Amino acid sequence: MKKILVTLGSALVLSTSFVVASTAGTVNGIKITVEEANQILNKMTQGKMTWATLPADGKRQLIEMIAPSKLIGIEANKKLTSKEKNVALVNFWMQKKMSEVKVSDNEAKKAYEKMKKAAKESKSKQTIPAFNTAKNSIKMQLAQEKVVTDLVKSSKIKVY
Repeated sequence: MKKILVTLGSALVLSTSFVVASTAGTVNGIKITVEEANQILNKMTQGKMTWATLPADGKRQLIEMIAPSKLIGIEANKKLTSKEKNVALVNFWMQKKMSEVKVSDNEAKKAYEKMKKAAKESKSKQTIPAFNTAKNSIKMQLAQEKVVTDLVKSSKIKVY
């Protein structure tokens, strides 16, 4: 019986220390895991630092750096309506997909020339900026068009 109690006690101590070890810190009682801390450290230090090798003052700074995103997430979850959350999610997804799409300078230049031609044909009084000024905006617009086009092409749309 004593052996069983010692074994169970040892297991409890080990499991408790594992839980403590996996928590890097908390903000308003919300856990920040060592894994989260290591992911951020890996990006910040290009893999040179880990939570285990970070000095105590560095650990505090890292937890204080992570805290605002946790707090904002909690407040957003409490205060945003489900419709607002959906809009934010849609916008985030769209930005992510657009960042994955490649648009060449040549594609942007073609779209720019097409825009200039359309403005000229419609006798628009609006000034068309130089290509170098408009290039990034045009690339973003083309990336958005590509994402939407691919999404619609891969969808099964039915009208009743």
